[in-house]
Amino acid sequence: MLACVLLAVILSGIIMITRRSKSQDTKEEITFEEISKEPESSQSQEETTQEETEEETETITYPQPEYDFTTEEVNVAIEGLDREYTFVWVSDLHLVTDHEAGDENGDVRPEYLDAIEKRYDELAVTEDGVHAEDLWPEIIKFINYGDYDGAIFGGDMMDYCSNSNIRIIKEGLDQLHIPYMYVRADHDYGVYYGGVFFTETESRALHKTIDGDEMSHKFWDMGDFIVLGIDNSTKDMPEYYYNMVADVYSRGKPVIMATHVPYESKVDDSLAQLSMQVRNQIYYWSADSEHYKPNDITQKYLNLLYSEDTVVEQVLAGHLHASWDGMMTQQLPEHIFGPAFQGHIGIIHVVPK
Repeated sequence: MLACVLLAVILSGIIMITRRSKSQDTKEEITFEEISKEPESSQSQEETTQEETEEETETITYPQPEYDFTTEEVNVAIEGLDREYTFVWVSDLHLVTDHEAGDENGDVRPEYLDAIEKRYDELAVTEDGVHAEDLWPEIIKFINYGDYDGAIFGGDMMDYCSNSNIRIIKEGLDQLHIPYMYVRADHDYGVYYGGVFFTETESRALHKTIDGDEMSHKFWDMGDFIVLGIDNSTKDMPEYYYNMVADVYSRGKPVIMATHVPYESKVDDSLAQLSMQVRNQIYYWSADSEHYKPNDITQKYLNLLYSEDTVVEQVLAGHLHASWDGMMTQQLPEHIFGPAFQGHIGIIHVVPK
């Protein structure tokens, strides 16, 4: 009996030793694997971090434009800013790129080629002979080469809407490395050449292929101020558009208004004189204008600007094909930029007041 007990005790001890040995072996294997992976993981992480740091510190350089643009500087002082913002403005390029006829919707028909070629030779060209078609890549270089918070394209970037003009404009805009706002006007949507075959609805569909052509793309809330683009300003403002503008104004933030067609000055006759000299007519929104006489809704919108307590700090415009800087009212400045087809580019400095 005693021998049986002793035998059982001895067997139990052997089993416990065996289990402990297996447990230790397993634990050692796991620990070894973890330790052996740790240095590799650490080294890999250090290499990745170094690569990311090198990528972050690598400076991207953009080519300097070869064309010597004429810049127009505008300063807008706004209270509460903790830094300066800088925007670039381009309008009235009147791009013409159609040199051959086509038979698709959006192509130019043969009977319109002579008229288009005349626009190409007489309008869409700088005084020193650079056509808008060749100037457009230089404009993109100018913008990318500078240090701007955003680019505002203020309308009439193309002389008419066509497949070719849309494609060339889009190719340029796709190269920009900063946000941009494309405020359209009549020539951007216009179907002046081949309109019998191409409707404005189809034109707008083409524009959507560039940037979506949505209202949300023409509104920047910069935190302390708002940049608001007024689209298709060669026509009276629809009521839904007025409601949108009124909603933006009700937020109480300072607004920089970007439009194509300028607004009448109530305090400075020099704008009317310049308009008659350049266009032989009142070429901005005014009760005295033949083309831009506001209806009731547009007048309600204009009243928001002319009001003594307006939230608008600056109006930016184009369309006149001449530069003008002055006051719309005693408290509201307006700047009209010269056309891009003459080599003009605007620089807007928004600075703390």
